[in-house]
Amino acid sequence: MTQFETQSTSPDGRYRIEAAPWEAGNSHWVYPPRIIDAVSGACLFEFQDQRWSLDRAAWLSDTQVELMLRKYPGQLTGQGLRVRVDCAGRVARCGEGAGVELADLERSLERHACR
Repeated sequence: MTQFETQSTSPDGRYRIEAAPWEAGNSHWVYPPRIIDAVSGACLFEFQDQRWSLDRAAWLSDTQVELMLRKYPGQLTGQGLRVRVDCAGRVARCGEGAGVELADLERSLERHACR
């Protein structure tokens, strides 16, 4: 069974950012995040490709969080991608780009990262 660790919790406790870290190389850890609604237990978002890693999560409000993400090994995402997620609205925005449904976030990040 995968062991998830809580990385960050919204100010009101409603949402959690969790990760199941894995060692990609000698002492190099990858933290693929997922977003959980703590009230319902529902997973709002989870990467299919486990090479996406969370560097930082900063809550902007009770429902909005800014994530700094990179994709291991890092050549495509460099310093990282800033993604703002509206947990209540189930939408995200990468940088200054257009908003996307959480279900389309990974696909959108792949396009952005590969430019």
